[in-house]
Amino acid sequence: MTELATPVAEEATIRQLVPFNELFGQQFHEALKCCELVTIPPRKKLFKRGQREPYDYYLLSGSVDLVDGEFNITSLRQGDPECRHALDNRPPHRYSAITTDTCELLKVDRQRLELAMTWGQAGDYSVLDAAEDEVDWMSALLESEVFTGIPPANIQRLFTAFKNTEKSLGEVVVAEGEQGDLFYVIEHGSALVTKQEGPKAVQLARLGPGDFFGEEALIGDTTRNATVTMETDGALMFLEKAEFKNLLEGPVLHRISESDLEAMAADDTELVLVDVRLSGEFRHFHRKQAVNIPLNKLRERSERLSRSATYVVVDNAGPRAELGAFLLIKAGLKTFLLQSGSVSE
Repeated sequence: MTELATPVAEEATIRQLVPFNELFGQQFHEALKCCELVTIPPRKKLFKRGQREPYDYYLLSGSVDLVDGEFNITSLRQGDPECRHALDNRPPHRYSAITTDTCELLKVDRQRLELAMTWGQAGDYSVLDAAEDEVDWMSALLESEVFTGIPPANIQRLFTAFKNTEKSLGEVVVAEGEQGDLFYVIEHGSALVTKQEGPKAVQLARLGPGDFFGEEALIGDTTRNATVTMETDGALMFLEKAEFKNLLEGPVLHRISESDLEAMAADDTELVLVDVRLSGEFRHFHRKQAVNIPLNKLRERSERLSRSATYVVVDNAGPRAELGAFLLIKAGLKTFLLQSGSVSE
């Protein structure tokens, strides 16, 4: 799908759609790259009930009939409130969609949009100030909340898998917008984390020995959400993507099934279901009893969450759900990632 070239009027229309209405600046323009304007004649089927396909469709003009399994018909026309959301956007499709007029639609690559939103919402790095000459990077890693979830048998394999690279003052280690393939830990030296905001690069954090970065792009399978530049000469330890996923992400991200969730609830566990999608997506449909904490607010909100509760991130947000679970684990909260296949209203 090529980048969408939109007239100002079309762009204004897209800005009213969910979740585009909560995207701003560069993130909105990245989302446009996932879209295509298509014109469909009458009596054409857009999708079929029971199918899972990679695209969402928004009705911009014309009319569409949604037909359920009992042949009940819901007719939608441009301007209807429901048209702010993608047509029947809860996979698999519950309806078949048939155009009843010449329709202009926004066709959206769902996976690419999820990646664009994951990239844009991953948030800021936390700042950890330490006397860098006194910090042992291995000890610092083992003391972090993320690494407490790694089985002892994996620890030796993990440290054996790390490789070393020397970096110079001013050298860019990862660049915002590039694809991520390595996880880094600072062995010695320091680095600055910056993010582009308009024409200016804004400093987010200073990292020192034992601090790690790069995991969010690997978990979300997306691009880097910030730039990390060496502030001094130094050395970094790094894991390649396959090793990171096998030795670190896999053991840390605890996935549970619907039956596991039911068993936990039956045990009177203090459960909190977390939905990390944007608020407009959440309001449109969400799982019963789930609370909405958008991914871009998760770091800030996690500091105020109960430490005694068990958190279950629901899986209706693609890679954002995985990243959300990881961020909660990183904050020291007992967290699981739900793998279901359906969402209850």
